[in-house]
Amino acid sequence: MELASVILVWLAYLLYAAAFAVFLIGFVTQRPWTNALGRWVAAAALAAQAVGLVLRGVEAGHFPFAGLYESMVLLSCAIALVWSVAESLTRLKAIGLYVMPVVLVLLTVALVEYNPPVGLGPVLRSDIVVVHVTVMLVAIGCLYVAGGAAIIYLIEEALLRRRRPGGVLGRLPSLAALERLVYRATLLGVPFLTMGMAAGVIRAETFRVPGWATDPMVLLSVAAWAVYLALIAGRVRREWTGRAVSWLAVTGLVLLLVIRFAAVPYLSAFHTYGA
Repeated sequence: MELASVILVWLAYLLYAAAFAVFLIGFVTQRPWTNALGRWVAAAALAAQAVGLVLRGVEAGHFPFAGLYESMVLLSCAIALVWSVAESLTRLKAIGLYVMPVVLVLLTVALVEYNPPVGLGPVLRSDIVVVHVTVMLVAIGCLYVAGGAAIIYLIEEALLRRRRPGGVLGRLPSLAALERLVYRATLLGVPFLTMGMAAGVIRAETFRVPGWATDPMVLLSVAAWAVYLALIAGRVRREWTGRAVSWLAVTGLVLLLVIRFAAVPYLSAFHTYGA
């Protein structure tokens, strides 16, 4: 069963790469059929990845989030799922060009760091941990998509400021559409981020983890949460629009990346996905 799981993850990897190639061809050639084809290929990749995760969980006997391999596969799956929903609702074609490389990088890390299924330590055998991981994955998926849209917004705006319209701008979504996506993805992600952080606090208190409130991962998470709250508040009050909102989304994205790739593996004293 584990072999089938790994094969499916590899299949998903190849299909995501194919979807990225199709999106890139569509971006260059502006052929209308390419976006639909890319979405179908990405959907097939997501299905293969999801089945692979289910098989991994069955083999391990628990929700598959233990270790770098499982956490990276889960995270990439969440990002692809959120993007798929956002793409279906908004039809913003260029976002796939950002999301597919992110998913491929995360899966590359996962496959390089592959490890067989392992059991869970006592601290991780808890329903609140599963809730924490699940809602955080949804939050991160939404906020990564918001960050990608914000990056595209800033690039497009910079080109417009320099009066370099060229052919690229004609292939990108409008600034207004990108701003709406940044705001809506953030608006969806922040409640899940809040629930995930609350579940993490409950977990820390339940297991009486010493010094959790001053842990670098916790402090960085609070900082990211404050950035996203400021983004929403500023957008609602119409104090910040466009460029300011995008810079806040990018700042939040950077904090999330630091949390996952620096704080969790190297700085945090208690937050681990290991057994």
